[in-house]
Amino acid sequence: MPSKPIFGFYSSWATYRSGKGQCSVENIDPNLCTHLLYAFALLDSNGSIVLKDHGDRDAMRRFNALRDTRNPRLRTLVSIGGARDCAPAFQCVAASSHLRAAFARNVRKFCTTNGFNGVDIDWEFPESSTDRNNFVHLLAALSAQLKGNGLLLTTSVGVNREYDWTGVAKYVDYILLMSYDYIGSWDPYTGHNAPLFSGRVETDYQKENLNVKASVGNWIRGGAPWTKLIVGLAAYGRTFTLRDTGNHDVRAGASGAGRAGPYTKENGTLAYYEIKEAFGQRYWDVDQHVPYAVNGDQWVSYDDPESIRKKCYYINTEGLGGAMIWSIDMDEFQDGKFTLLRTVVQHF
Repeated sequence: MPSKPIFGFYSSWATYRSGKGQCSVENIDPNLCTHLLYAFALLDSNGSIVLKDHGDRDAMRRFNALRDTRNPRLRTLVSIGGARDCAPAFQCVAASSHLRAAFARNVRKFCTTNGFNGVDIDWEFPESSTDRNNFVHLLAALSAQLKGNGLLLTTSVGVNREYDWTGVAKYVDYILLMSYDYIGSWDPYTGHNAPLFSGRVETDYQKENLNVKASVGNWIRGGAPWTKLIVGLAAYGRTFTLRDTGNHDVRAGASGAGRAGPYTKENGTLAYYEIKEAFGQRYWDVDQHVPYAVNGDQWVSYDDPESIRKKCYYINTEGLGGAMIWSIDMDEFQDGKFTLLRTVVQHF
């Protein structure tokens, strides 16, 4: 097993992708991660746990069977939230001591009934100061229910957002930094999805906020322990359509999202395996330590084994807790390859 935690998210809807994009529970290698997370279960405004799909219950059973039959040292978690439409429910539940307690009890029961070793809370995102305070109260209620029953509690947090850093860190076992989506098709120019460091073409604000090192620094300065911080790695790229194919540098003008891939079918995003198929001309940003690629008017920022190695080196030298990957089904999972995930394993 790796010497540091490796958290791998599995997006349950990947089982419905077509062709080589279809990733079922049985495609997962349970020996590459220390922790596997099933995404997502939802919550309602009463604090109950809601499944997104009628097949989730069976998929969860098979997901946890990977641990029981193939790697007993593996720990599995269910991630609750994820979608922005869960934000109102989180807001409602977190604001009430009664609902917080009910939710915590429901989470504990859900984990024990379905065989999970713990839960990840993915509230996207507590925006107001009131919500941020209530978020800590919610984590406190969960901690009180879970820790005494031997269950893990983690939270996935957004970058460049305010939190009660010490409050969050007090109650969770690990903080999973979603250290990606720094730039995307919502911007009018190209840029890196998950740069390790700042770049010379950036503004002062971008240099101080839009990279992994800056995000880690915010949590450290806020009082979070280094060893609880798990750096998020992206197994997907953010894509753009260039305004002018003659200019394909970082910060080149973009007219919008890049075209959808044949398997993930989402404008502005491609899985790593789709990038490998669609792009041949790769460039390396020496400042930000990540690659990008160009094909005609299509431009993509992504991570590859070289940039993953550099991020692992950063995690190791800074004494951070470990790594998280979103998501293992967007890696080259076909035939058990898992190119990016195996790169992490090799360096932990």
